Amino acid sequence: MLGPKDFKVKDKKCKECLIIFTPARPLQSVCSPKCAIAHNKVLEAKKEKKEWSKEKAVLKDKLKKLGDWKKDLQVEINTIVRLIDKGHPCISSNSLNGKMNAGHYVGVKAHDSIRYNLHNIHIQSEHSNTYLSGDTLRYQDGLRKVYGDDYFNFVESLRSTPLIKLSINDIIEKIATCRAIVRELKKVDLTYPAKIRIELRESLNKRIGIY
Repeated sequence: MLGPKDFKVKDKKCKECLIIFTPARPLQSVCSPKCAIAHNKVLEAKKEKKEWSKEKAVLKDKLKKLGDWKKDLQVEINTIVRLIDKGHPCISSNSLNGKMNAGHYVGVKAHDSIRYNLHNIHIQSEHSNTYLSGDTLRYQDGLRKVYGDDYFNFVESLRSTPLIKLSINDIIEKIATCRAIVRELKKVDLTYPAKIRIELRESLNKRIGIY
């Protein structure tokens, strides 16, 4: 019958000095006591850095104001839009060239209460979104051509959305929901036709719970 001594431990590279050595036991990762001490210092330093990163993130969150949290939620909403519209061209220019943003039809400054409404945000090139200030006229044409006049009129009607006030706790909850949606959409990884994109926007708006 074979015993532990009958199994040869393979040579490995020391995690500290990187020389090849023969371990005295299977889980040995360093070649000597000197390297063990040095390696433990490295591990402790990494642990402290990780703990500080977590602590710093908590402190940073505590210092955030409502406006900061609103921007964080916008990042998640915009990610959802890009995943819904993935593989489709810019709503304004009908081009796939360049970096793609999530562009608001009615701008955030013009109507803050619909800044998170997925029907108000569509895939848009950075050129149209940033350098052409939203490229509004072509955005309107794009909504009509891709989704039809009825949908365009619906998006226009969002301007009458009443004022919506979200607390920091509300926003933190919505961010968590949005991140779960992002994970799901990334896992599915599909390109959706226009009708499904409208349906997704409607169902995900309800799931996020702002509209």
